[in-house]
Amino acid sequence: MSDRTPTRRRPTREQKREANRERILRAARTVFGARGYHSATIEEIADEAELSNGAIYYNFKSKEELFLALLDERLDERLEHTRQTLAAGSSAVEERPLDDEARDITRSFKESREWRLLLLEFVAYAARNPAFAERFKDHKRRLRAALAEILEQHLNARGITPPMPIDQLAMILTGLANGLAVEELSDPGSVSDQLLGDALALLVSQRPPAREKHQ
Repeated sequence: MSDRTPTRRRPTREQKREANRERILRAARTVFGARGYHSATIEEIADEAELSNGAIYYNFKSKEELFLALLDERLDERLEHTRQTLAAGSSAVEERPLDDEARDITRSFKESREWRLLLLEFVAYAARNPAFAERFKDHKRRLRAALAEILEQHLNARGITPPMPIDQLAMILTGLANGLAVEELSDPGSVSDQLLGDALALLVSQRPPAREKHQ
C-alpha cells in the first residue's frame, strides 16, 4: 500500500480564466449596481474582484462588453428557469398553479436589488446607444418568447383560451414585472408576492373590450 498522498491537479489555464471571469462578473454586478454604468470604472471593478486591470481587459475588451456580459448572464438565468419549467412536462404544469410562476418572478426581482438597479441601467443605456439597443432588444425578445411558451403551456393545461395573442400577453406580463421591480426598488416591501399573480389572473379571465373599426 502506497503512503503517497494523491497530488491535487492544478487548474488549467482555461479553468483559471473561467474562474476569473466569474469573479469579474460578480464584481461588475456589484459596482454597476452601486455606481451606475457611466460612473463605474474598470479600476473599481478590478479592485472589487481583487484582480488587476489587465485581468479585466484580458477577459473583456471594454466596459460595454462587460456590461453586455452581465445582460447575457441574467438572460441565461431566466432562460434556465424556463427550460426547467418546460422540461417538467404538462402533468407537472397542471399541478402547479399559474400564479406560482408569477410569484417566482416576483421573488426573483425582490431578492436582488443589484439586478433591479441594473435593469434601469440597461434601459437607460440602450435608449442612448443604438448598437446596444439592438442587442438589448434581442435579449428582451428571447426572454418574452420563453415566457410566452410557459404561459401557453399553463393555459393549455387548464383549457383556458388567452384573451389576446400569447406573445402580447407575455409582453404585458413582462412590462408589469419590470414596473413592479421599479416600484419595489423605490418603495421596498410595497409589492406583495401575490400581486403579479393576481394581475395575471385578471388578464386571462377577461377579454379586452371590443374596439371600434375606423373607416
